[in-house]
Amino acid sequence: MPLPTQHPSPWKTAGITAAAAAVGVLVFLIVRGSMLPPDDADPLPFIGLMFLDFVLGLTAVGLLPIALRRSPVGAGLAIIALSGLSTLALPAACLCIVRLATLRRPRLLAATALVFLAAVLVDLAVNPVDGAEDYGWVLLIALGMLGVLVLIGLNRGAKRALIVSLRQEADSARREQDARADQARLAERTRIAREMHDTLAHRLSLISMHAGALEYRTDLEPETIRSTAGVLRETAAKAASELRQVLAVLREEPEATAPQPNISAIPALVASARAVGTDIKLSIEPALLAAGADGPADATSRHLYRVAQEGITNAQKHAPGHPVAVSLTGAPGEGITVTVSNPVSRSTSPAPDGLGLIGLAERARLSGGSFESGAKRGVYTTAVQVPW
Repeated sequence: MPLPTQHPSPWKTAGITAAAAAVGVLVFLIVRGSMLPPDDADPLPFIGLMFLDFVLGLTAVGLLPIALRRSPVGAGLAIIALSGLSTLALPAACLCIVRLATLRRPRLLAATALVFLAAVLVDLAVNPVDGAEDYGWVLLIALGMLGVLVLIGLNRGAKRALIVSLRQEADSARREQDARADQARLAERTRIAREMHDTLAHRLSLISMHAGALEYRTDLEPETIRSTAGVLRETAAKAASELRQVLAVLREEPEATAPQPNISAIPALVASARAVGTDIKLSIEPALLAAGADGPADATSRHLYRVAQEGITNAQKHAPGHPVAVSLTGAPGEGITVTVSNPVSRSTSPAPDGLGLIGLAERARLSGGSFESGAKRGVYTTAVQVPW
């Protein structure tokens, strides 16, 4: 699969160019030093070839930054072509072959191979060797070097393709998880809205009943009328308070509603968990079980039940066989804290992206409280604190 071109940083490009120039000069000195003419030969042709080699090599080195950052195809093929006339350009040409092979384009690989082989033939024409056998060895070495460079480039391209694929998969998984989290929050808000709808229906029915009594009973004593009016005022105030919470929750679609469990149902919840073999210890302050105005608000009471329910469910699912401790503490004005803890190992602790925990965090946020969950010293604890 062809990959988009990725450019190295300017500092990395400068370092690669300097290294190619240094190695090129070393190759130039070694090769040209081994080709010195005899003492009785005319040195001018040799000096001319050295000068041409050096100038073309500097040109190739000067084109290398362009090949690495701007035009890997055009400048890269030009450098490879220049290596047929310049030994100084050979290291830069090798880098360009690897660079072009990294792109993993079949036609470009074929063009690179043809240009490189043409450069080898030009070099053999300018600097002939003795005998057909030597020509064969030179071509064989050139083909081997070309093959090694192409394989290096293809390997780099494959690794880069793998990295790109993994990043795309990670991005896709992150978007999917975000979508699942949003759906979980929306579902939790819908359920909270349904529960609060039950409370509002109850409050409004009380208001209607007492108002009807005041409307049709003309024989009531003034004290009874004042008491009934006080009940209406208190009920209306509670209904208005809970209505503000309903308006803060996005409800996806209307559903049939039914009475929801509250904090008083937690002992029954614990009993049902014990019936299936779970070792649960429950600690709940009596003040939390008080009815009416002395106890927590209905919405808060339902939130506390859901926290305990989700914590017990997580413990049964992720740490079966381990004891579970459920604790509810609090006082008016100080807030209420519900804690569910159980021993776990690293391999059995709940996943940090569990949707049930997201729901609890949403409940705590909408209630103006706080949420914490995690493992510490071999004990996984879920704690929610809400105002009272």
